[in-house]
Formats: sequence, structure tokens, C-alpha cells
Amino acid sequence: MRYLFLLFLSAGLYADNEIFVTQTGSNASVDLEQLGGSNLIGGTSAVSGTMTALDLDGASMILDINQIGSSNIFRSDAIDGSNFTGFFEFDGDSNVWDLLVDSTGLLGSDYINMNIDVTGSSNVADIKIAENAAADYLDLDWIVTGDSNQFDFDIDYENATNYMDVNGSSNTINFNGSGFAGNSQATSGYFYMDLDGSSNTFNVTQASTLARDWLKITSNGSNSNICIVQNDGGVATSC
Repeated sequence: MRYLFLLFLSAGLYADNEIFVTQTGSNASVDLEQLGGSNLIGGTSAVSGTMTALDLDGASMILDINQIGSSNIFRSDAIDGSNFTGFFEFDGDSNVWDLLVDSTGLLGSDYINMNIDVTGSSNVADIKIAENAAADYLDLDWIVTGDSNQFDFDIDYENATNYMDVNGSSNTINFNGSGFAGNSQATSGYFYMDLDGSSNTFNVTQASTLARDWLKITSNGSNSNICIVQNDGGVATSC
């Protein structure tokens, strides 16, 4: 087994806190916590004040990210490996979060369990999981509390659950779910959203080829715009 873990911390009197990390090898447990504003978490090719994306490879990995404060950045372009467990907590406003899991489809992304907790306003997240291969048995849970947040996420999955609890107004969420062909429950994707708040915008597309996708939305609020498209290989449509 190969194991490599590099972690660099940078802090100065006038500089923001910065963590640069890369990791290769199975069974790693990585816990990163930052308190305050304008902090950065990214890759080891970054230099002080300039951020690049981190790279974490290996099966059975546990990653715990806590950024408490405003105007923070978490950036990753490769979290690869099956049986990944991720805990992400972002408390504050105007934070930016980029997450890319198994983009090439070569390193595996099955049995992922991710919990995302966001509290604050004007945060932006861009999440892509298994762009070119299915993330089988993905378990993704969100709790979002705040206003004017924007979340864009794209998942290629089979037999997966995606639960989102949103409390706030003027949020924008764009979700695109796709998966391999199949017509049984074992190849289905399930998306459930519980929404409390007004003037939210949600665009949800489930486009698994011939698969049995499931969707449930419970909404309590006014003036929201919700667009849902399910396309299992038929004629393409839009709102």
C-alpha cells in the first residue's frame, strides 16, 4: 500500500489562513478546520495568496472539512476512491466551494456517504460527482439554512439517494442527475427536497436512460419557481 500525505499551513500577521493538501493511499482520515474570514483550502501547487485545487486519492477515505467564517474558499478537482465518507460544514456568508469527485471514471466513486451542512447567505457551490461513471449507492444529505445561496450539482449515479433540506429564501439550486441504463429499482435515483422559504428557484433534471428515477418535493412558502424534468430516453423537454 502506498501512502502519501502532505499538508502545508500558512499563516502570517497580515495573511489569511491557508491549507494546501494532497493525499494518496487508502484508509486516510483527514480533518481540516479553519476559523475566521477569507481562508483558503486547496492543493499543494498553490502559493500564498493564490489557490489551486486539492487532490485526494484512495479508497475508504474520511474527509472532514469545517470552515467557520465568511469569504472562505474550498477548492478540489479530484477526490477519487470508493467508500468515501465526507463531512462538510460551512458557516458564514459569501463562501465558495468547488467539489469534483472521480471526473475520469477510472478511480471509482461507489458507496460514497456525504453530509453537507451550510449556514449563511450568498454562498456558492459547484459540485460534480462521477461525471463519466456511475456513483453506485451514493448517499448524499444536505441541510441548507440561509438566503441567496446558489448550488449547482451534477451527479451520475445508480441506486442512490439525494436528500436536501432547505430553510431560507431567494436560493437557487440547479440539479442534474443521470445514470446508466436500467429499469429496476437497483438502477434508480431518488431525490427528496424539503423546502421552507420564499422566492426560491429550483431546476431539477433526472435524465437516467430507461432508469426508474424518483422525486419528491415538499414546499412551504410563496413565490418560488420550481422546474422539474424527468427524461428516461424519450423526447427531450424543458420548462
